[in-house]
Amino acid sequence: MLELTQKLEQIASTGVLNVDLSWLNNNYQRALTNYVQRSSAHTLRDRISPPHRYAAITCFLWQTYQDTIDQIVDMYDKLLNKVYNWAQDDLDEIIKRQRRSIQKALAMFSTVGEVLLDQAISDDSIRITLFNKFSQAELIERIEQSKEWTTGKSSHIFYGVMQRFGYMRQFSKSFLEKLGFESSQKESSRLKLISLLNAIETLKEMNQSGKRKLPPDAPTSFVPAKFKSFIESDGELDKCAWECTLLTVLRDEIRAGNLSVAHSKRFRNFDDFFIQTSQWQKMRESFFRAASLPRDPREASNYLTERLNRAYDSFLESQPTNTYVKVDKDGWQLSADTTEKLDSQEEEKLELLKNWLQKHMRSIRLPELLIEVDNELRYTHHFLHTNYKEKRSVLDVCSTLAAIMAYGCNVGPYTMSRMVNGISYSQIQRITDWQLTEDNQRSALASVVNAIARLDTSQIWGQGKTSASDGQRYSFRRRVLQQTYSHKFSDFALEFYSFIADNYAPFYSMPIECTDRDAPFVIDGLLYNESDLELEEHYTDTHGYTENNFAAFAMLGRRFCPRIRSINRQRIYRIDPQKAYGVLRPLLNRRDRTIKMDWVMDQWDRMGQFYATLKTGHTTANVALKRLNSMSQKNEFYRANRELGRIFKTEFILQYMSQPLLRHRVRRGLLKLDQLHVLARDTVYGKRGQMTERDFYEMMKTCNCLTLILACIVYWQAKEIGRVVAECNPEEEGIDISLLEHVSPIEWDNVLLYGEYVIDPSLVR
Repeated sequence: MLELTQKLEQIASTGVLNVDLSWLNNNYQRALTNYVQRSSAHTLRDRISPPHRYAAITCFLWQTYQDTIDQIVDMYDKLLNKVYNWAQDDLDEIIKRQRRSIQKALAMFSTVGEVLLDQAISDDSIRITLFNKFSQAELIERIEQSKEWTTGKSSHIFYGVMQRFGYMRQFSKSFLEKLGFESSQKESSRLKLISLLNAIETLKEMNQSGKRKLPPDAPTSFVPAKFKSFIESDGELDKCAWECTLLTVLRDEIRAGNLSVAHSKRFRNFDDFFIQTSQWQKMRESFFRAASLPRDPREASNYLTERLNRAYDSFLESQPTNTYVKVDKDGWQLSADTTEKLDSQEEEKLELLKNWLQKHMRSIRLPELLIEVDNELRYTHHFLHTNYKEKRSVLDVCSTLAAIMAYGCNVGPYTMSRMVNGISYSQIQRITDWQLTEDNQRSALASVVNAIARLDTSQIWGQGKTSASDGQRYSFRRRVLQQTYSHKFSDFALEFYSFIADNYAPFYSMPIECTDRDAPFVIDGLLYNESDLELEEHYTDTHGYTENNFAAFAMLGRRFCPRIRSINRQRIYRIDPQKAYGVLRPLLNRRDRTIKMDWVMDQWDRMGQFYATLKTGHTTANVALKRLNSMSQKNEFYRANRELGRIFKTEFILQYMSQPLLRHRVRRGLLKLDQLHVLARDTVYGKRGQMTERDFYEMMKTCNCLTLILACIVYWQAKEIGRVVAECNPEEEGIDISLLEHVSPIEWDNVLLYGEYVIDPSLVR
């Protein structure tokens, strides 16, 4: 944390913050920043003219400054969470040590209650009866212990936080001094935030002057009710409790979006995420038309009401024959869903088909597979400079493939240079620095994905209309900012979030922290992949689901179909209270089950502008949705998105409960992703599958190269299956080709992912 704040100070000392770059396109700024990151000092100094050099370095410093602020806020949140976790552990340990005393005290107070409630015992003899059961000294001891648990230092986690005040002071002073904060709320709801900002200024003045005692007029309006009792002690403000409360509330308000951080990308004012109103006016009509939604808020209200009513009508009509769900006064009652199973004859035919394919399909090593695919698709062209694409040499292709495997298989460039002949470490490193850029990797992946979609064989598995996404965790032990602990993984871990189409084409991936919820990243793969897939329906598990995501998909003209854990406990909502809901009436009778359409209509146009912003790439979807999901329920824009999402969530739940084919599609889509994860785990064999890169840019290379290799394997396998079917006369051997839809292109072991060990007999003595 201290190193990050020093980094800010060093950048500010150059005077670059006085340069106004607001006129320069943000994507171009990032492109120049990436160029500087890849360049050595020698390249910048000797090969680039001064005007170009200073322009690029200025963009690099500005972008680095903004990224560093985001990292500082992230680190501040992690440090405060660590303090609270320590305090909770201490409290749990105290309770664990004193469990026997607590049990004795509870037993004693239970006895007291029984004696007091016993009508057979007169008022005069209560004391005598109680002290016959236990002594007066024992009662005094238990009362003192109870005071410690109810009002003493063992009564609340915040006492443990205050005990670590010295630890928090190590980073809080620099954090408050280097960052600027401002309110993001309207005037009517800013009183608490104004008090918080004034408290921050008061604390900064005390830190600069070295004062240890709080002034009597120190702001306290920002203090939540649960912390009030800690602040005042004997009529005076407790500085330790006041400052710990300030740091806690500051974290919560930033997380909720009520406070913005100056010069931040992710924690700036939420209004800055939107495209210009003039730009939105030009694209409003085409945006709503593409999403098949009315542009006028009044028409939208009628449209949504009718759409949700149709979903209810459809569910109620199917209810008499619905074997999956019944509804009674206790709610949804689910039964076991019928799975897609072949009968015994078809199982035998499928096994014959798999054995026949295994017999006729070629075995191939991974390097040879990548070369064959490149010979057909020329995907390595995307990594070559424009001037050399038509004059590529064999060495260029081999070096590029070695670099892709070095990262995709997690072997590393140095080890890869020692495993292959004729390719040096410096060649692989040069390709890594200058050619394995994120844009080139995305373009190369798109060319392979488009080729998969054109294959006749892949059409058997899907038309490229549906997709699924989920994360896969890898061990990650290095001390970096993105290091987070996974309790499910029982290790520090990093997550690669991957997307796959119904034709098995992996079309997008990105590294994220394993503690991040998947939901904000779901939109990224659908909006920012460069393939020609026309995706209409998307599947995730519970981690990828939020009500806001239902609103986002609807506004973007897509269908969101998550597999929600314990879906029978999910609430459903109504718009029209006058409609007859039949057996669903008990689930909708409560007042909080009615959608507040006025909230949605007031923000209808603004929601369109927000999601158009994500679609144009003006703001990255996961950044904006993270900020939206963290907002408080008092925020009008958040409430409108939540209510709109509840409409489409209710529609989906009603369809999911009544349509077996929808449930089968969701299950099949996620199973394809599970198969891809198994192949990915085998492919990332280097370093026992443990990620070691320190920089997020390097992690992105590993993630993208891995996805490119997986796409090449899928393409080669699908093409090989097509060749076998076309050349080997399956009808003559009694093979049923119609069962190919049950065959996966990533379940074969004929692709040899690992290298070979050469045992030379001439070396044996």
